[in-house]
Amino acid sequence: ACRAMLSPQPFCKLDMTAAPPPILFASEKAANYCVAGIPAAARAIAAVQSGPVIIGVPGGWRATALCLAEIERLAPGIAWSAADSANLPGVESHEFRDVAALRQEVAAIIRATGKAGDGIVSRHINRPISQAMTRLVLRWPGARPWHATLAAALIGVAMFAALILGGTTGLVIGAILFQLASIVDGVDGEMARATFRSSARGAMMDSLTDALTNLGFIGGVSYNVWASGDTQAGFAGAWGCGILALGSGMLAIQSRRDGGNFTFDALKSRVNQRPSRLKQWLTWITMRDFYAFAAFLVILAGGGSVLLYVFAIVAAGWFAVLCWLLILRGK
Repeated sequence: ACRAMLSPQPFCKLDMTAAPPPILFASEKAANYCVAGIPAAARAIAAVQSGPVIIGVPGGWRATALCLAEIERLAPGIAWSAADSANLPGVESHEFRDVAALRQEVAAIIRATGKAGDGIVSRHINRPISQAMTRLVLRWPGARPWHATLAAALIGVAMFAALILGGTTGLVIGAILFQLASIVDGVDGEMARATFRSSARGAMMDSLTDALTNLGFIGGVSYNVWASGDTQAGFAGAWGCGILALGSGMLAIQSRRDGGNFTFDALKSRVNQRPSRLKQWLTWITMRDFYAFAAFLVILAGGGSVLLYVFAIVAAGWFAVLCWLLILRGK
């Protein structure tokens, strides 16, 4: 067999007695077609547990530079070969994967990037939108999860600026951008799962961006409401924002002590160790997808001050539960 290196491969006849069933594509275009950010042939080779792997294409196949790079990244230890499918015995026409079939695979891969722990709003509103974004972004071969993380962070900056500088109109724009940031927040994880680029560093940056955006929103709304004349609600929001910042810092310190990834899922996991209907609902309403959407609706309805009072109460309860769980953890 012709062993693959990081250069275009010659086409040759292969000894089929020792080879597994070939992976067949209807054309060179199909073999090199990007399926959710990864060329189809590279994705197929990576899915095989052991080699050698034969890629059969009518007339033969020469991998693109992107395909070769992805094979090296995803399947560095697997030997593979390119062959003219006319030289492969027992090949049936229905076994060939064409571009139309690969487009259906893209849809299935993107759908699978959802998470079992998605909240109510995420499952029914945010995730369908973010997955449509992910599918679109992954058409660009150079797209990486950190690009989506950066986009979410920039939306957060724009949100904070609108809240601080925009008065009543800025309050509404800030609420819209907060909900948009919540949607875009799902894109980096979806991209990472679809392209096998998940990492502890990526999870840390995602969590840090989420935390800063949350604090920026509450702080910005508090200032906006205070500047509009409702100083009491503004102070309530600022107090709640301080509690949120303190609790987030405590979670980060505990995560570092435990040697785990810097994420804010630890509290949710601890609460759900003994699941109940009440705990499930409490988890859902304190997840970002829910409170971002709820805040968006409340502000659109003109309830910015009410939002801050409710947030201060919820933040106090959240902080009390956090302290209780950390105390139990230390025993």
